[in-house]
Amino acid sequence: MSDTTLSSAEAQQDNDPLFFKLLFLVPIIGWLFKDAVHGNSEAKYYFCANFFVGWGLAIAFFGYAAIIIPALCLVALAFTWIIGVCR
Repeated sequence: MSDTTLSSAEAQQDNDPLFFKLLFLVPIIGWLFKDAVHGNSEAKYYFCANFFVGWGLAIAFFGYAAIIIPALCLVALAFTWIIGVCR
């Protein structure tokens, strides 16, 4: 095999959308997300478990704010979705 050929994982990473490429650059979350997208089949479940454990720890440390801030972000997403559907 020559050095110029890419493995299937590297070739697939070249086809990722720009949003994914930017998300992969975030230090800790990017590594977890990249493993969930390009890793083995169990990596998706570990990513979800890490996400919910991290959110639970944030609630334990920061309290009510860790529940309210994601809810407020979802309000903006819901309004964007409603405007997109109603156009």
